[in-house]
Amino acid sequence: MTAFANIFNKIFAVFFSVLLTLTGGLNGLFEGEVYPYESEHAVVGLETLTRSQDVTTDGEYFYFSGKHALEKVNLSCDEIIALNEKAITDELKEKYNSQHIGGISCYDGIIYAALEDSKEWQHPIIALYDAETLEYTGVCYELPTDLQTRGVPWVAVDGENGVAYTGDSRNYTEIYKFRLSDFTYLETITLSGEVQKIQGGEISDGKLYAGTNDMTRAVFTIDLESGEVTKLFDRIMYEYKLIDNFGGEGEGLTILPMEDGTYIHTLQLGALFIDSTLRHYK
Repeated sequence: MTAFANIFNKIFAVFFSVLLTLTGGLNGLFEGEVYPYESEHAVVGLETLTRSQDVTTDGEYFYFSGKHALEKVNLSCDEIIALNEKAITDELKEKYNSQHIGGISCYDGIIYAALEDSKEWQHPIIALYDAETLEYTGVCYELPTDLQTRGVPWVAVDGENGVAYTGDSRNYTEIYKFRLSDFTYLETITLSGEVQKIQGGEISDGKLYAGTNDMTRAVFTIDLESGEVTKLFDRIMYEYKLIDNFGGEGEGLTILPMEDGTYIHTLQLGALFIDSTLRHYK
């Protein structure tokens, strides 16, 4: 048994090394020049399944979403604190046909997760999860489909002001503001310019910081009073795509001042969609 385990470990180590080399080379090819970052944390293989959609924080931990999962790790990203591989419960599937977790946001011990019914666009919901255990609390809110006509890809919570923001379009010219306590619609904010393919965002200092999957996976801020849009930086400089998401995908982001001076932390999927990377920017 020991001999078999040793052989298995050697084979797995070689396979893992090949994956790292392959994904690293392809990512470099399809990203081109990248915007300077301070550090990064990457995973490859099965771990990517739980870190493929968005990232948020409560100041003590990072939380990741996968299409069906939620994961909680320490700020060094080297220890898993909690994992829910079946965050879309049978109840959510049966009642809302929920099949996909997108963007997430954290406030006061709760993870707010945007769930969709996989391109049917009939049941856009915000489901609430316990931040300690990542278990579904049994509470969710269904958003109006006359606003969320293409599901609900992301949610950003401004807990201090008791509101949350969402959007539904591939090409955003407006976003929607809801009351946090019950997700009652409050108002529409018209943007000063179009922002393509927002994947996730966080609120800080009266602004929505948005990570996108546009051609350069750019990061924007949106002033929540005026709707003024400002591009902060392009994550990559390689713009050519044969098909949608060709060569990887830009995902969401979170905001957290850290000891190394970094502030913006973005998630992106690699060229083969078998690795994901959390990058830290000042």
